[in-house]
Amino acid sequence: MSVTERLSGVIAQRMTRAQAVLAAPARTARATVVIGRLLAIAFVICFVTGVYSHLLQEPLPGMRFPTWPDFYAFTQGLHITVGVAIFPLLLGKLWTVYPRLFVWPPIRSVREAVERGSIALLVSSALVEPVIGLINTYQWYPFPFPFRQTHYALAWVLVGSIAVHIAVKLPTIARYWRRRSRAEDRSVTDGG
Repeated sequence: MSVTERLSGVIAQRMTRAQAVLAAPARTARATVVIGRLLAIAFVICFVTGVYSHLLQEPLPGMRFPTWPDFYAFTQGLHITVGVAIFPLLLGKLWTVYPRLFVWPPIRSVREAVERGSIALLVSSALVEPVIGLINTYQWYPFPFPFRQTHYALAWVLVGSIAVHIAVKLPTIARYWRRRSRAEDRSVTDGG
């Protein structure tokens, strides 16, 4: 047995133990889908209200919007409120799928490599986007990039990542979309 085979066996055992230690009754595919559904709705609301704000500030040529100050205040209030609500939803979603980090081998196929890469992009943009948005509410800019342009571009990356994630996880989402029996709701191993 080669050194790499032995090392892989040791890592596989440790990853299996880590998954067992992290197992919890609430870490189920159903919980992941339910929280993911709420999180996706929250991101879409923030995206739509953010694009509306962006188009008001930088309209496309020939584009005109009626000026309704109360409507703009409502959409921006909704954008910020839902943006803050994203934090517990995002942390809850990450908590339900955390054991999936300890699958060994981490990548078994090209499809899985693409899936994990898209999830890495999704998670990183989903973490950065609300954080810089929250920092902006304090009008504090410790980062070296322009906030508005970066926040807008990152929103498109995030929505694209969500679309790819939903497409990849659609069979799991469809299976756990509605309430099912406890027997069908086993674990997060096939969760989204």
